[in-house]
Amino acid sequence: MALNKSKLTPRKFFQIGLFLLGILIIFFTYFYKNKEVALIEKKEPKKIEDTKENLSTFKNIQYEGTDVNGNDFVINSEDAEFFVDKANIIYMKKILCRFFFKDGTVLKITSDKGIYDNITNDMEFEENVKMYYLENRLFSDRASFVNSENYLLIQENVVGTGPQGNLVADKLNIDLIEKKMKISMYNEGKVNIKVNY
Repeated sequence: MALNKSKLTPRKFFQIGLFLLGILIIFFTYFYKNKEVALIEKKEPKKIEDTKENLSTFKNIQYEGTDVNGNDFVINSEDAEFFVDKANIIYMKKILCRFFFKDGTVLKITSDKGIYDNITNDMEFEENVKMYYLENRLFSDRASFVNSENYLLIQENVVGTGPQGNLVADKLNIDLIEKKMKISMYNEGKVNIKVNY
């Protein structure tokens, strides 16, 4: 009788088969799925590397151009970068920009960082913005030169000094076509202007 118990009957063979099938299902359900998650997690850092590969970085870069009024300008940056899919948008640090006007005067703008569009020639200056024109000095947190619409917008903590007086405001909008300047405060407070006679 001991020999009959160790014999594989079709019923025992079927039970063992079902048992092995159950183990395989459990294995593939839990362990194989974890391998797929691990493969997905390994691919994610590669996507980040692809983004870095699309970023080009330069040192001591210079662009030259002409605005819509025919004035020449030169914009320099110690550090610059752009994304390959938007190569016209240049992100800059430590900027020096000079506008050479037809009357022989020069406007000099410096800032810690900014953006230059080398197709439209529009420029954004941010952080520690300083402007020098003749004997006039203007300081702010941000400035935008919109070449396509021919205006200069200076905003946030605007302070100006010059031989004709001092200025404190939140926003200065200079229309370069009409040669008019609009001065305003964000909270509708009074603009502080001190004029020297």
